Amino acid sequence: MENKFWKVPLLLFFLFPVEIAFSQNTPSSHAYFSGGYSQQPIITFKEGFFNKTTYYLEGEKSSPKEVANLVKSVQTEDFRFLQNQRKKNLGYGIRLSGISVTLGTIAYLFTNEITPANVRPWFWTSFGGGMLHSTGNILIADSERRIQRTINDFNAYHYSGGADAFLSMDKSAGFFGSRIDIYEGPMLLQNAQVLSRLQSNEEAHRMFEQVIKRQKVSTITNVANSALGFGIMFVAIGFERQSSTQNQLLLPMTFTGIGLNVFSSFFDRRTRNLTREALHRYNYQ
Repeated sequence: MENKFWKVPLLLFFLFPVEIAFSQNTPSSHAYFSGGYSQQPIITFKEGFFNKTTYYLEGEKSSPKEVANLVKSVQTEDFRFLQNQRKKNLGYGIRLSGISVTLGTIAYLFTNEITPANVRPWFWTSFGGGMLHSTGNILIADSERRIQRTINDFNAYHYSGGADAFLSMDKSAGFFGSRIDIYEGPMLLQNAQVLSRLQSNEEAHRMFEQVIKRQKVSTITNVANSALGFGIMFVAIGFERQSSTQNQLLLPMTFTGIGLNVFSSFFDRRTRNLTREALHRYNYQ
């Protein structure tokens, strides 16, 4: 009887690692893996229109749920992927509300005479829509940053680059829009340092040179957009009697601002995707 008693905990002891390794995955799932962490699929992702994110496991398109299951398989880390994905979805909802309000204010300008009396309610409603839009963007940016860090940390389990250090990307807020930061381990690198590391991979080096050029264009666009925003504010609330001047300036300035926002969003999204691709090629190919 005593012999049987000590065999039970011994059996559990040997089965425990097996349970940890396979409890989150099944052979039919894209997230399934066997063996150590270095053999798990590498997670990559691309931002799409309206910041819709498409995830890939070893280049194969996957769902956020499958990515979450794979990330949870690392029992020694507290990766909050799914929580951040929900936060991102909430940001989308708030952002779309802000866009809806903004579109409503544009319709208001078209259906009403542009006078100081009408422009002021338009401006403050537009300002409220902009605040909603900004709040949604803040939530999206914060959750995307946390998701990026989670994937960076998870993918680092696969890294076996020898003497070369693992390069990762982060997105931080600058005075004129977001900024792309590149880290070597915990150390923040300047562009020249990144290019120096990427010399060992010609394709990655070429891609990052494009990233640097695109970041300069983004800065110019964001400066122009900020200046235009101040100009719209002045035209909207700075005129008392010169309604004809408002009529000539307000709508063209508003549509120019919308166009710049759309262009900037698309351009910056492509720049971030290009940066991730360059780092992926350097780290794993």
